[in-house]
Amino acid sequence: MHGGAKPRIERVPAGATVVRQGDRGTDVYLVLDGVIRVERDGERLAEYGPGALLGERAHLEGGVRTSSLITVTACRLAAVDASQFDRLALEELAGGHRREDAGGV
Repeated sequence: MHGGAKPRIERVPAGATVVRQGDRGTDVYLVLDGVIRVERDGERLAEYGPGALLGERAHLEGGVRTSSLITVTACRLAAVDASQFDRLALEELAGGHRREDAGGV
């Protein structure tokens, strides 16, 4: 990270939509506790737990969310604007997430 922005810590109950596919946004989320699901067009692509970094693709692809993030369990998330991250690092992360697009989960 660069720029020195302090992450916002959010507590999110189970079943909550953190971001919705098609919405605008550039926050990146680090899962601190809990499990979060990635869905696109209503299809479950993956579930992630603590240590997962999600939400980078909106920043890289024009500011529109390419999928929804929905909490499976109560979660604690750290959120920060993607502009605080090195773009190359976000592109590498996004490349790994694209593997889920092919149904590899």
